[in-house]
Amino acid sequence: MIETFSLSASRDGGKTPAVSSLCLRVESGESCALLGANGAGKSTLMLSLVGLAPILSGRAEVCGLEVAKKNLRRIRALAGLVFQNSDDQLFCQTILEDVAFGVENLGFSRGESLETAREWLEKFSISNLADRPPHGLSEGEKKRAAICGVAAMRPEIMLLDEPSAQLDPRGKRELAELLNSFPQTKIISTHDMDFARSVCKTAAVLDGGRLAARGEIGEILADADLLSRCRLA
Repeated sequence: MIETFSLSASRDGGKTPAVSSLCLRVESGESCALLGANGAGKSTLMLSLVGLAPILSGRAEVCGLEVAKKNLRRIRALAGLVFQNSDDQLFCQTILEDVAFGVENLGFSRGESLETAREWLEKFSISNLADRPPHGLSEGEKKRAAICGVAAMRPEIMLLDEPSAQLDPRGKRELAELLNSFPQTKIISTHDMDFARSVCKTAAVLDGGRLAARGEIGEILADADLLSRCRLA
């Protein structure tokens, strides 16, 4: 479970909040779309939940642990973040090494990490990418590899920032099928309404860093006034 209590957070480390006085609760097992136009605060919220964007006031909890320096190692094992830009996440010489990297950081041996990485590459049907460098992959392949790297760490929560960005329709369909196969709690940041509907049952709408709406995704997406006001339509 994730919960924020009057959370204000900054993206750039300054004093101006990109997320303001946010109270949001996402239950265990829930798949929640985080909707909002560019600059609404979606990425800042994601980053703040794993200690990568400074909290200015209020607080956030991940699986009952307050997001604070003393808890960050445990929180980052519990909540895996998939960055919007896959190039920020894929930095090793091969995809196999990239997927093994996070597992090894959890304390597993090099051999165990590589074995786990191979198992997850097989689950994601991308074993053929194991020995390839990230820079030679398509955007869809990079996205699957980045998500695979997070899934291999077996987090309880998956945070995905604009996972459908730069994907073609087929890539979006394949990604939706993949995400729907995961039992974990998921928060999926997007301004792609069709993709959100295909992978989430609930939604939270951010506008100007504040919570504008929360509810079932069908009801949220049927509210034309809300979508227009929040620059989503």
